[in-house]
Amino acid sequence: MTGQLDTQMADFLYWHAVSKMRMANFEDACVLFGLLQQLLPERTEAAVGHIYCLVRLGRQEHAAGLIMSLRRHALVPIEVALLGRLQRRCEFDRARSAILGSVPGGVRMPHTLGDDEMARLAAEQL
Repeated sequence: MTGQLDTQMADFLYWHAVSKMRMANFEDACVLFGLLQQLLPERTEAAVGHIYCLVRLGRQEHAAGLIMSLRRHALVPIEVALLGRLQRRCEFDRARSAILGSVPGGVRMPHTLGDDEMARLAAEQL
């Protein structure tokens, strides 16, 4: 690619990424949003989509860095609100990981409410 995308191709890639995201295919959507963000940094909606996918994939550190850099751009109010929610989610996930990482063996939870054996094993480990 030459680093240039015409508007029609950029829109196609953006909506293709949104479609992937809606189908919970966050890995592919993340690649598309990341490409758009690199080639067209002024398209902040692609950057927000990229951050959302990173959060869903558990890449909070990368997402947090992108949030900080995106806050330097002029954003529409809905993007500001979304970035705030994504930043809080990153902070929550990092705090949860720190807490669960400090518990020996982690925390095992039963997969279903009817899984009494798993619940008993989890309770014995605490």
